[in-house]
Amino acid sequence: MESYQSNKIHHLDLFSGIGGFALGLQIADKDFYKTISFCEINAYCAEVLEKNFSGIPICRDIRELNTKGMQVDLITAGFPCQDLSIAGKKVGLKGERSGLFYETIKIAKESNAKFIIFENSPQLITNQQYQESFIKEIQEAGYGLCWRICSGREFGYPHQRKRIYALCFNASTYSDSFGFFLLEAFHHFYTIENSFNPSKEIVSLYCEYMRRNKQGDFKLHCRDIRGDNGLSQRLEQIHALGNSVIPQIVKIWGLALKQSYLKWESE
Repeated sequence: MESYQSNKIHHLDLFSGIGGFALGLQIADKDFYKTISFCEINAYCAEVLEKNFSGIPICRDIRELNTKGMQVDLITAGFPCQDLSIAGKKVGLKGERSGLFYETIKIAKESNAKFIIFENSPQLITNQQYQESFIKEIQEAGYGLCWRICSGREFGYPHQRKRIYALCFNASTYSDSFGFFLLEAFHHFYTIENSFNPSKEIVSLYCEYMRRNKQGDFKLHCRDIRGDNGLSQRLEQIHALGNSVIPQIVKIWGLALKQSYLKWESE
């Protein structure tokens, strides 16, 4: 087992999707952030992770993840939003899907992680009932927190996709002042970053959708799909991209966390 290195943040990525969190942290500082494990139940996404992050283990079910022996500093978790979002069932954190939030809390307590970054529907914070439940669970687990709602459009993408990013810090080590440092650092890097170039893949898919929607040309290039093995993978790709966190946003959080962490540790 690799010995723990104090100059690295060891990253456990839950609900990994196609690795948006891991990629964003690598872009922020690949020498500072080290992703040690993924957890992703979707078979297609797991294949993408295996291809793009070779050698990093992938757990397929968060309920079976064992962190014993792991050094975990940072947990990222874009847990399912179906029970929170406006388009979903709106039953809150106790819902069957969004209730997997509690598995993240369990893992954080078991591993004594320093930090957790949650990504989810803005309803997690804008809905007063959800917000109160979320903050209560975070504080009872021993963490303080700060948050910001980020939109894809802020980073050059042609779609809104507003998401809440909540960064939690272990209250036994970091006081509420850490949250102020972090948000200040976030806004600093948000301001100076001027290369918000969206994924060409996402933009091309979006533009094709808008073109077809405008022209009503839904039969374009359609074939008799019986026996066509290409359709399923294309749908998997669109679904995976649509659910992915935006790496450029994660990069800003990664830069802010690194600066705040090093500043705190040096004082």
